[in-house]
Amino acid sequence: MSPPLLLSLCLTLLTCQCHGQAPLNAVSADGYAQQSRTLGINYGTLGDNLPSPADAVAAIKAMKIGRVKLFSPNADILTALANTGMEVVVAVPNEEIVAVGASPAAATAWVRLHISPYHPEANIVVILVGNEIFTGTTFQSTWTSLLPATQNLHAAIESFGWSGQIRISTAVALDVLASSFPPSAGTFRSDIATSFVRPLLSFLTKTNSYLFVNVYPFLTYSSSSDINLSYAMFASTTDNVVDGGLTYTNLMDAQLDAVYAAATKLGFTSLRIAIGETGWPSAGDSTEVAATIDNAANYNRRLVRKILSTTQIGTPARPGVFIPTYIFALFNENLKPGVSSERNWGLLHPNLSPVYAIDLTGQIYDSQYSPNSNSSPLQTGSGTWCISNENSDPVTLENGLNFACGADVEFCKAIQPSASCYLPSTIVSHAAWAFNNYWQKYKGAGGSCSFSGAGVLTSTDPSYGACVFPH
Repeated sequence: MSPPLLLSLCLTLLTCQCHGQAPLNAVSADGYAQQSRTLGINYGTLGDNLPSPADAVAAIKAMKIGRVKLFSPNADILTALANTGMEVVVAVPNEEIVAVGASPAAATAWVRLHISPYHPEANIVVILVGNEIFTGTTFQSTWTSLLPATQNLHAAIESFGWSGQIRISTAVALDVLASSFPPSAGTFRSDIATSFVRPLLSFLTKTNSYLFVNVYPFLTYSSSSDINLSYAMFASTTDNVVDGGLTYTNLMDAQLDAVYAAATKLGFTSLRIAIGETGWPSAGDSTEVAATIDNAANYNRRLVRKILSTTQIGTPARPGVFIPTYIFALFNENLKPGVSSERNWGLLHPNLSPVYAIDLTGQIYDSQYSPNSNSSPLQTGSGTWCISNENSDPVTLENGLNFACGADVEFCKAIQPSASCYLPSTIVSHAAWAFNNYWQKYKGAGGSCSFSGAGVLTSTDPSYGACVFPH
């Protein structure tokens, strides 16, 4: 491929989600929406230093994420997501469930206010009625309103002519289970199974909607002395769990199959599950010894490869069924309460620099990543400029160029045709310019010159002619 064509492809990838996505709102033969093989991200906003929605969405596109999940119908974010083609999940905040469940008119008003101004330009595909309302007693008063709210919203969506386009569901934590080990013993809690979960699952299966389940192996591992870290992080080779004729090599599969087993016991053998939240924190308090940048990077990298695998789809008990998955979270959010790990789940720092390198297309293996910053330096060498390593393979250089250009379009204006740094028109030269611009802006906030090993620091000024590298 010629260098100009390669650069054109790199820049096109920043604005086109064309890697294996299904047509918008396409429906398969079983009535469920066709699922594109792409990862989703939870976009939270509990921070006072977060970038603008426009910049955040540009970063999401550059990372080749195809789905975005919001915890509320944020108008600015929904506007920024317009015409991106990304699937969008919007949640009714827990505090609004009772009002929405009070009458069909209230649900219609909610849709008219929060969905109608943005859909279909923003490709909203799911409305979640609350998040983890069965956890604790804080939102116990909303339990009786959950089913009416889902039904009212479903009717409202139909009245707007969006039947089949937008599904209604809710998100639950794993504490809806009374038992989860072994997976086949999974059962729902007795206080919610008959009164609340059974009618909810009936609604979901009749409307071909997914139950969103928040699955956190980190939390399970941290609270149990019986689980090995390798089993929690998709790295087990010997510490497997055998349940009947099924073998589990990782904790997540076991937890998901426990939910499937619980649903089967209530008579719902074909329930579909989406992973509403999962991830691993990159830092924590001194007592949170597993919350490290290496563990976070390894967990999420392996998660991506598992979910996007074309050969090992689904779980041992439900093979061949793709599970839409949303990583938690996009940013480290500094206003989240609780232990330190709560503020360190993000893939990105608020300044848009990566917490660690991660390929969200599932094409890069663990051994291909450079070391993370808490175990050894991310950058090679020392100096004032960050340039490309001419010995790096073209794919790694291209990925780095995509990332740098996606972080800020200003970084790559000088390497456009006829601009001051366009010539020589090579991937090595263009990547050097983009890498340096990215590093100069973000190095003070922890940004690195790694680019998965394609970047290198130098004390020799790489400027030439009218192409002056900033420093």
